[in-house]
Amino acid sequence: MYRLFVAEQRWPGEGEGGTELGPLPGGIHGLSPGQVAESQRERLLAAITEIVLDRGYDAASITEIVRVASVSSRDFYRHFDSAEACFLAAFDAVLEHLRRLIDDAAAPCSTWPERVIAALRAGLAFFASRPDLARFCLVEPVTATPAIAIRHRDAVLEFAPLLAAGRDYLPAARALPPSTEESLLGGLVSAASRPLLAEDLASLPGLLPDLVEFVLSPYLGAERAEQLAAYCLEPPPH
Repeated sequence: MYRLFVAEQRWPGEGEGGTELGPLPGGIHGLSPGQVAESQRERLLAAITEIVLDRGYDAASITEIVRVASVSSRDFYRHFDSAEACFLAAFDAVLEHLRRLIDDAAAPCSTWPERVIAALRAGLAFFASRPDLARFCLVEPVTATPAIAIRHRDAVLEFAPLLAAGRDYLPAARALPPSTEESLLGGLVSAASRPLLAEDLASLPGLLPDLVEFVLSPYLGAERAEQLAAYCLEPPPH
């Protein structure tokens, strides 16, 4: 079974204590109906992620998902009405964890540039530590289905307010085009996706200075953005 868990965070497909989640035992097992349902759902999310990463979204038929998950078709339809819905649930589970990582990293920062830098560092660290989940969220949705591609775009744009706060940081930034944040976020996703596609995972954390300069330049100007990017070459404070 494909493992979707990250450090101290349970993901669909793995049980407590780091053990992978296998089929439920037959007969009397002492699990409540709610626990059984949760176990089935986690295995289904794990299964579709495994299939998509190994063979692409087109291979993720319901027949194949339930086979990999060791769940019946009837139980699949108790949780999801389609393979697309199952994919979106797995996507949202990873996205929610990424949101928490970014929020936690940015919360202690007192200035807007510091919050942006902390968010970028947290995102890159997660992608580098779990490139499988990063590829599932950043790369695979684009070519899956129109609905999944739209959900991916909407998820990326959820981070636009973090960047848009820079418009109030300097008066000149208020005149930026309305599409600035969308363009910057698209550039960030593209930049992070390239190492994933090339399996050059070691380069992901090293993208931080370039991404900081890229994102901050429209708001702070090239010179100030370059100065802040240079600070990113130093180890983050503990």
